This record gives sequence, C-alpha cells and structure tokens, in this order.
Amino acid sequence: MKAVGKNVIVKMEKQEDTTTGGIIYKDQSLVTLAQVIAIGEDVNSVAVGDNLVINWRAANQVKLRDAEYHIVHLDHVYAIV
Repeated sequence: MKAVGKNVIVKMEKQEDTTTGGIIYKDQSLVTLAQVIAIGEDVNSVAVGDNLVINWRAANQVKLRDAEYHIVHLDHVYAIV
C-alpha cells in the first residue's frame, strides 16, 4: 500500500492504559500511538518508522491481508513521539 499526497499510513501501536505514575487513561483513542508505515510524496515532516499521536476520529481504517491500517491526513498528526 502506498500513501499519496499529504496522507500517512499508520498501524496502531498497543498502548498501556495507565501512565508510569499510575494515572488511568479514560479514553484510549486520545493516547494511542501509531507507527508510520508509509508516507505520501508531499509529506516531509514525518518519516517511516516514526511514532505519532494522531486524531483517530479523522483516520480511515483499511484492512489488508488480515492486518489493520489507518490512513490519516498530515493535518491530523499532532506530534511525533
């Protein structure tokens, strides 16, 4: 699968439900990280392999060969971790 334009293809990383300090996350969709699998030709601030914090509500889910990926526009990437 190849991303086009300013899109990024990511795969959800399993995330803990508590912080190291013991704070419990109420909404996992707000804190789950995504690993970059592919980037579009117009993306230069994110690289393959980066871990991102993204707006999961803006991501489009795609299933390919029993794997689940998400396509998200660069505008919905909040941070590189």
